[in-house]
Amino acid sequence: MSQTAPYGREVRIRIGGPAGFGIKAAGQSLARVFAQAGYRTFDLTEYPSLIKGGHNTYHLRVSADPITSHVMATDILVALDRPTARLHIRELTPGGALIYDPKDFEPDADADLGGRDDVCLVPVPLTRIVDDAGGIKIMRNVAALGATLGHMGMALDGLESSIRAQFAHKAPEIAAQNIAIAQAGLEHAQGAPCAFPFALPAAEQAGDLVLADGNEAFGLGALAAGVGFYAAYPMTPASSLLHFMAKHGDAAGVVVKHTEDEIAAMNMVLGSAFGGTRSMCATAGGGFSLMVEAFGFAGVSETACVVGLFTRPGPATGLPTWTEQSDLRFALHASQGEFPRVVLAPGDHAEAFEYTWRAFNLADELQTPVILLGDSYLSDNRATSERFDVEAVEIRRGKLVAEGDVQDHPDALAGDGRYARYKVTEDGVSVRALPGVEGAIQVVNSYEHDEFGYGAQAEEASIRVAQNEKRLRKLDLAASMVPPPNRFGPDDAEISLVFFGSTKMPALQALQWLHAEGHAVNAIQVTTLWPFPAIEVCRFLCDAKINLIIEGNATGQLEGLIREQCLHAVHHRLRRYDGRPFSPELIYATVKQLLGEPVELNAAGALVAKEDFN
Repeated sequence: MSQTAPYGREVRIRIGGPAGFGIKAAGQSLARVFAQAGYRTFDLTEYPSLIKGGHNTYHLRVSADPITSHVMATDILVALDRPTARLHIRELTPGGALIYDPKDFEPDADADLGGRDDVCLVPVPLTRIVDDAGGIKIMRNVAALGATLGHMGMALDGLESSIRAQFAHKAPEIAAQNIAIAQAGLEHAQGAPCAFPFALPAAEQAGDLVLADGNEAFGLGALAAGVGFYAAYPMTPASSLLHFMAKHGDAAGVVVKHTEDEIAAMNMVLGSAFGGTRSMCATAGGGFSLMVEAFGFAGVSETACVVGLFTRPGPATGLPTWTEQSDLRFALHASQGEFPRVVLAPGDHAEAFEYTWRAFNLADELQTPVILLGDSYLSDNRATSERFDVEAVEIRRGKLVAEGDVQDHPDALAGDGRYARYKVTEDGVSVRALPGVEGAIQVVNSYEHDEFGYGAQAEEASIRVAQNEKRLRKLDLAASMVPPPNRFGPDDAEISLVFFGSTKMPALQALQWLHAEGHAVNAIQVTTLWPFPAIEVCRFLCDAKINLIIEGNATGQLEGLIREQCLHAVHHRLRRYDGRPFSPELIYATVKQLLGEPVELNAAGALVAKEDFN
């Protein structure tokens, strides 16, 4: 038997059970094993916002070929409890394996297996293995990892190394005990009496891949940019970025502050940035709601700072651990009044790294806040990427006087020789002098102000107009500096796709499958949401025969923005707002439907094998 759906040379593994069973940690150990062996991996972690209990899954896709996202299909289902089998048996591909502990349950043909007789049952006494080794219950996940490798016919070497590294800070007996448990799990699975129809070919590339989640990529980008201050209050999905910065802050020379709330975080960032330090905070939509007043302060004070806005479903607390793209309009319009901002939306882990260091340059050169718009799908999930391009990183601080005497910088001075922090300029950007520069007296507050920062004079209509227009002129400059949209596929296409943010990952996977079948489908990824690249998007849509816009919100926020900026209506739309990311199968099936070649997805959203299409 062979795989017939267009997935490629790969294996998909899902581990499920209640929170507290070490599911994510176990899955990530497995991902490291494959990544270190040179395979491409992408994982998807799904969990409710419960400290303990609830249903958690970790889905790992492993491929010998480049991949860009998760898929819905599962070839090995590790059920650490009965609900996992019942909930996910529908995702198991024909011939797929169900690994379970007979002490927990014996699969019922109807209730657990859904009446399927094409499932390979792999009973592994996980609890007994752990007990025999003198371990504790949570170690069943290690036995399950061994069983998974054993069922795939793989050796334990990689997992042994991963375990030794994971427990390097503990007594050697701890690692030895875990390895013994994994070995026992492997041996039991090898004794399973059914063949496994999926196999991974030898990896063609080894040791040159980065395995990181989106928040680690954001953090590395910030470190590469020379961030000196990071402040945040924990809020999913941005919390792990705070953890990353706290872990690496000392070594990288970054002051990291866990603040009492998001209001404090944003204000501390403004204070730090005023002092000349590259500064950043990150949060989700609820936290950004609290930051908005200070965000406006950044606008009027022309403070260079970077804000990560990583969206989860709202309003209010919403669905804390799930994903959505519904904060786009919030990012564009947050705070009162009108002031320039830049909104970048990286689409994958490599772009999370690149756009972060670019965001710091844009903030400095434009002297205005820059938003990195992400979401849980990008922040939480790990993927292998080519090594991030550190050589491309450049530091540009813009019109900055960091030391010396401001009198040596005529562009910074008014006609009377005084330093004019908010001097009206042709491009809207004034010379910024740091505190301590001789002669650079400046006043900074949230009030409208004149060129020297004094608020009282700004009540004069002409001064208000001059300052407002000066700030808004930065948008023209920004438009020439921000990342342009990315285009994929042939110029002449049957169908054209439009998307932004992390939807790039499943969309490109679907595009790869469609191209492999000979379909001419192209796509545009809107990487900068503001200033909006109207010319490029309009040109793309005008050339499209049929277009499809894909976005993770209910109201079509990108579609509305296109209509507003391009006066162009889209033909078809695919929206999702149930907290789940788009799957490539769903995008693929939608495009095939538009092409007049409908395909079938099973109840779990996985592609039905081609031979079953007829």
